[in-house]
Amino acid sequence: MISYRCPDCGSDDECFKHVAADAPDTMPCRGVRIAEAQTERIERRVPQPDGTELIEYEEVCLAPVMEVCGGTARKRESFPGELWNRPARGFEPLVVFEAANPESLPPGRSKYYIPGRNYEPTEPGYRRIELTSMAEYNRWVKAANTYETDRMKDHRSMHEYYWNARRTAMRDHVNARIRHNSVLQSIARLVRARSDAKTLKRYGKPLDAHFHAQLLEFTQGNMQDYCDKDTGWKATRAR
Repeated sequence: MISYRCPDCGSDDECFKHVAADAPDTMPCRGVRIAEAQTERIERRVPQPDGTELIEYEEVCLAPVMEVCGGTARKRESFPGELWNRPARGFEPLVVFEAANPESLPPGRSKYYIPGRNYEPTEPGYRRIELTSMAEYNRWVKAANTYETDRMKDHRSMHEYYWNARRTAMRDHVNARIRHNSVLQSIARLVRARSDAKTLKRYGKPLDAHFHAQLLEFTQGNMQDYCDKDTGWKATRAR
């Protein structure tokens, strides 16, 4: 492994070469850094009692944006027995976005969002969360699973209430037509008992959102394909 360091952002990188002499002296830096803080001027129009409008301006600080360094990393020279300190890092930060105001999201939009790259700009209305260890990841997954499972329970409750109302109305209609026929009433009871058992089995299953990050929990065999500009828009699997 040949070690490289970028003088611009200070990030370390490694490149594998079977022969050390084949390693180039420099390579493009693949590290990320936080861009300078940006502000945005927001205009508000407040209606007045006399029919006019009061215009107010406010400077709002935007969320920090991660960008690729794009500098030149230089090969680090080493001699036998020489060591240098490097931070212990198991993986690159896993970035997730969390909505600052979940109540204002459109229907069907989740509170959490995982971008395709950890250096993508933060979406408006979301705050950036960087997970740098498995302990942080496990804590966040537990919270996200709880939130997503509660959403699934609410959706299933509404679904069950709707179909129960439809079923009750249909059975009332059938009862009115077969109330004078004891044979049809017996058949209806058998059919409804079977239908009720299937409904109980369907809505009685425990729910679990199984919220996860494929890069940490999946292998190459079952990881979802993706395509982007750097892959030539050809489907490939994340590494």
